Amino acid sequence: MTTLAARDAADLRASETRLTYAGWRVAAVCHIGVLTGFATVFIYSFSFMVQPLHASFGWNREQIARAFSLAAVSVAFGSPLIGRLFDRFDPRRLITLFMAAFGLGLAGLAFLTPNLLQFYANAVFIGIAGTGTYQLGYARIIAGWFERRLGAALSIVVAGSGVGSFVVPPLVQHLIAVYGWRHTYLFLAALPLLVGAPVTLAFARTAGDSRRAAAAPATASGNVTGLRWSQALRSLPFWLLVLGVCALSLSENGALAHLAPMLSQGGLAARQVAYTASLLGIASITGRFALGWLLDYMKGSVIAVGSLLAGGAGMFLLAHAHSFAAAGPAAFLAGLGGGCELDLIPYMLRRYFGLRDFSALYGLVYTGFALAGAAAPLILGHVYDATGSYTATMNLFCCVTAVAAVAMFALPAYRFTTYAALAEEPTSAASDALFTTDKGAAIESR
Repeated sequence: MTTLAARDAADLRASETRLTYAGWRVAAVCHIGVLTGFATVFIYSFSFMVQPLHASFGWNREQIARAFSLAAVSVAFGSPLIGRLFDRFDPRRLITLFMAAFGLGLAGLAFLTPNLLQFYANAVFIGIAGTGTYQLGYARIIAGWFERRLGAALSIVVAGSGVGSFVVPPLVQHLIAVYGWRHTYLFLAALPLLVGAPVTLAFARTAGDSRRAAAAPATASGNVTGLRWSQALRSLPFWLLVLGVCALSLSENGALAHLAPMLSQGGLAARQVAYTASLLGIASITGRFALGWLLDYMKGSVIAVGSLLAGGAGMFLLAHAHSFAAAGPAAFLAGLGGGCELDLIPYMLRRYFGLRDFSALYGLVYTGFALAGAAAPLILGHVYDATGSYTATMNLFCCVTAVAAVAMFALPAYRFTTYAALAEEPTSAASDALFTTDKGAAIESR
């Protein structure tokens, strides 16, 4: 059995390292899907609509921002349920339906009236539909295509939102200036409707749909192995992962939401604040690619410790920066650390819990991440209003992140590991790990 697994491992490594491997084309398609979905199109366009909506309807900023919060909360609470759908049905077809619904929701914003309830109802609809268009479903597809190069493949997918952070803002700003905000929403709606949905339906095939060689990942077969979500909820690794992503979300999203006033209070000019924000974006994309690649060669617990420490330290230094010379390197460090969390979540869930309830677990973890990210700006704003300073709260958030980093050392060895480990160390401790045959059955090598 060990010899058979070792031979399959060699075939698997050979197939996934070839550019002709079909999984890489699927990863590129999933990147485009994320680029045209909720996490990019809605998130990075919303702030540019605040002033036009105020001018058109007289809504104040709190009223407008409430729509964003409603959409975000809808994503947070909808992720576990929709994740279970991705585990039970073909993700490609479901994503296509959600992408089309998301596009229609965006188009509906072009026909807003002064009725705030219409705005809020539309935002909730966008949030529910958008839940099926971010990394949740696409990660499920990629996890079935890859074993040995899973980290690199996931980095390509999640980088879609990072690329969108550069593409969407200037595009939206130009469209509003030339065509107005209503036509801009119609153009944005065309991205998921005319690009994301058809491209996903045509090319984002699940691994079981293709005629691949026998060297393809075993977990992509019809017999999917892994723990049930109820079993995962009783395990230490799951709650350690939740702790890590929630801690990073507190420091990262808290700082990002108040970045401009926080840095301005430290003495940076408006242009320097903009440069600092750009460095954060560049570092985030760099972190997603670099650390995603490293996940295939290093223990995930080590990457998690490094990501949390880098993100927490970077945000701490940003909170205390009084010049661009201090803020620039701090932003790059924070971006490197914070950019990896979207790679880490699906990668670690795949390795610890398999594919059976992968998306449901991803949705549960993302709910914690989103709720922490929603709470952090509110806490920072409340404390600032009371004290006139962000520093003490950011210090606390960064300390929580450091504690979470130390906790990552408690992560055990992977339970659902790759064939490569068995092939390279057939007589080592890896022989006691759980492996999967090409028929999807779980075996233990003794």
